[in-house]
Amino acid sequence: MGGVKVFDGEITSAEYERYHNQAPYLGEDGSIGYTEENIKVYVIRRADGGDIYIQLSGNSASGKLNILQKEAFKQTITLLKADQIQSQLAEKGKAVLYINFDVDKATLKPEGQEAVKEIEKVLNSDKGLKLSIEGHTDDTGNADHNKKLSEDRAKAVLQALVASGTNPSRLKAVGYGAQKPLVPNDSEEHKAKNRRVELVKM
Repeated sequence: MGGVKVFDGEITSAEYERYHNQAPYLGEDGSIGYTEENIKVYVIRRADGGDIYIQLSGNSASGKLNILQKEAFKQTITLLKADQIQSQLAEKGKAVLYINFDVDKATLKPEGQEAVKEIEKVLNSDKGLKLSIEGHTDDTGNADHNKKLSEDRAKAVLQALVASGTNPSRLKAVGYGAQKPLVPNDSEEHKAKNRRVELVKM
């Protein structure tokens, strides 16, 4: 089938700890394998970019087969412009934004900084507007960690707005973690919808 072997051996304890602590979706028996297991990994390169990785791992007691196919990233969420934010605030009293942060961090990515600029335009056009910046996550992982992460992300948006000249008295930041989902966390698509920042009129 055109597969090429890219790894044949065992992983170290340090490597296991590295990926185990970082991988968000390990599965019941892990995704890469354990120390003291012989692991073989093959890749089948495809012209359409959907490369297929096949991993065989095992020891004297059991064996596992993992198959993974890459898929090109599909952007399903678009940047909310200032006029759209204003419209949502006027109609519903809140606007739902999907602001990009680094994974499991409160660091704004460049696209996230663009979203903050749109919020800034809204605040500049209505000097009497006060906003509560509310962070939300999906239900993956520890609830306390998610609540703190959502609060840190809301604060990061607030701090970016203050740094650009917005009076801090017009803003507050709060994090709810996974306490207020928009939709059930029963698929990756739904989880993506729940990872959001809401701007609520005060």
